[in-house]
Amino acid sequence: MTLRKTISGLLAVLGLMTGSVEAVRAQAGADIESPAADLAAGAWMLYQHKFLTQEGRIIDNKAGDISHSEGQGYGMLMAVLANDRRAFDLIWNWTRANLVVRDDGLMAWRWDGSKNPHVKDKNNATDGDLLVAWALLRASQKWKQPEYGKVAAQMAQTISKRATAETAFGKVLMPGIYGFNAGEQPDGPVVNLSYWVFPALSELAQASKGFPGKTLVKSGLSLLREGRVGPAKLPPDWIGLAASEPKPAQGFPAQFGYEAIRIPLYLAWYSPDYPDLLETFSKQWKRSAGTKGLAVIELTTATATSPMPDPGYRAVAHLVECSLGRSVNIEEISNFKPTDYYPSTLHVLSLMAIAERYPTCLTGSL
Repeated sequence: MTLRKTISGLLAVLGLMTGSVEAVRAQAGADIESPAADLAAGAWMLYQHKFLTQEGRIIDNKAGDISHSEGQGYGMLMAVLANDRRAFDLIWNWTRANLVVRDDGLMAWRWDGSKNPHVKDKNNATDGDLLVAWALLRASQKWKQPEYGKVAAQMAQTISKRATAETAFGKVLMPGIYGFNAGEQPDGPVVNLSYWVFPALSELAQASKGFPGKTLVKSGLSLLREGRVGPAKLPPDWIGLAASEPKPAQGFPAQFGYEAIRIPLYLAWYSPDYPDLLETFSKQWKRSAGTKGLAVIELTTATATSPMPDPGYRAVAHLVECSLGRSVNIEEISNFKPTDYYPSTLHVLSLMAIAERYPTCLTGSL
């Protein structure tokens, strides 16, 4: 099946949902020019049909239909990339009303409709804050809305002031303002490299004066090189920084798992200029998973433990292959069907990263 046929089939399905294929193309926007971008915009429409509520919540269906700042940020980012202003405003308005409940302008990380109050823990999740700020920045640029840019800059400054820490490894992003610092963890500070949304850090640094995006990119790359563990030479989900070198954090599994799978996604989206790092992911996935999908990797022995069979995880692997200049299984990555929130999110993000950074990677069968 060619990519063009895949896109035509996807648009036909969307046409049944929205009334016409022409409506789908119109909502995607006139600036969707490449087949990869067209495919990504269509995937977003399927995604929102399953995960976006009428109120503006992105729901995590595997966690009791809660919403969190990460998911809201992902949804806003996808909407911008698909030129879907209606959905963007819907998601942002709900987010602002329900998650921006802290005094500092950052967001509470979790909203649960089954609890009263719906927000019980006002700690932030720094990746969610970054994603929302990045989406607001891009929205301000795409739709010429300076107010979005002002909010993005304010959030970036607050992240810099409250959610970073100086360490022996440079300035690092803390996962949250509370709970991960030295004194709060036995090997703290404890960090999570999947919170380094590299393209967001880079773009926010250019738009927000004083935001240390370049410094944070540098520390993230350094930790990624120094924090690789075991024969697989992969980073763990959580890293303790108390020792002279980064180590798997105490109290967390020493594994490359559902958290760390986002690291190569963000790195490949950011730049193809780190092939040595990206190749490490590619080689291990091929060794441990073959063609059957990815798996959680236990790092001390490089053993594949629980499988990660959803196509959304494979989409990240395809993105990495694109970043390394290799051909991919176009039919597999193009055939987006929403499953569960997290892998479906990674699938759409991978398609969008390819559309932005490696658009010719999906044209081999046109």
